[in-house]
Amino acid sequence: MAAIGILGGNTKETANSFLRICQENGVNKIDTLYKITENDLIPIVCIDEFSFFKENAHPKVWIVQEPSKHTVDVAAQLGPTDCLIVNSDTEGIYSALAQSQAGLITYGFNGRASVTASSVADGAVQVCIQRGFYSLMQREYEPQEFSAPCPPEINPLSVLGAITACAVCDILF
Repeated sequence: MAAIGILGGNTKETANSFLRICQENGVNKIDTLYKITENDLIPIVCIDEFSFFKENAHPKVWIVQEPSKHTVDVAAQLGPTDCLIVNSDTEGIYSALAQSQAGLITYGFNGRASVTASSVADGAVQVCIQRGFYSLMQREYEPQEFSAPCPPEINPLSVLGAITACAVCDILF
């Protein structure tokens, strides 16, 4: 089972976008679980054919949209086998995550992001992996380019974040 936590920003909207993006790209066995903490309601997207295991979901992969105290607290607890997927276009994100030991993969619309878009048009995003990375199961993703559906009502940045998270969890589109 893959469990992907979402931190910072409008997490509920991001979780809903994530579900829609995955469904648009052929991933159908997906659901959302909300864990309540002292500070926040954390959506956790669970992808598995055995959805009854989702109550025990402990994310190894976290999508971080923007810095907040809660984001900093969660990131500081992550270890070297965890992964943060970060919108590199967000100001202050790197300093907010400096205490984390988790691996870092970036997405965004800039030349330094690991995963970016070379174009956005006609209901699709041309996804570009600029720098290779490894999934949790050590599958290597080399630089490449491919198209992914992007409904007009969904922010293309959400598409990049969702695709990156799925790749890290070995869920292929």
